[in-house]
Amino acid sequence: MNRSQQFPPFSEIFVPFLILGALGLGGLTLVITQTLPTLLPRWLFFFLSTLGVTGIALPIVYFLNWRFSSSNSLPSTGTLVREALWMGIIFDLLAWLQLERVLTLTLGMILFLGVFILEFSLRLIERAQWRPHDTPHDS
Repeated sequence: MNRSQQFPPFSEIFVPFLILGALGLGGLTLVITQTLPTLLPRWLFFFLSTLGVTGIALPIVYFLNWRFSSSNSLPSTGTLVREALWMGIIFDLLAWLQLERVLTLTLGMILFLGVFILEFSLRLIERAQWRPHDTPHDS
């Protein structure tokens, strides 16, 4: 079984990419152009930007994992969605900190490094789990 047969097909990523991207960016466009920055539109901005950035990040995360993952640690579809969701969360954190005028380059790098370490730890835990279909069978 070669690498492309083990890697999740792009069709599993394409539909969520379209739905999340369209809902997030379409709703974000409406919130930015049609509302005043009161409490509800501000929370809608954060929610819809999470959806939009996650949708946009899905094909990027898919390509980076397809290109740079080793054949013994291929990610699942859930892992790809989780990594794209991290991008949406980072974007929201940076937008929120910029809204309060607290964001600095150092703080942004620290946030990115923290999320990177957390995702790296989660990937190590996933790789360390035993799966019965990984062992050869004696027939």
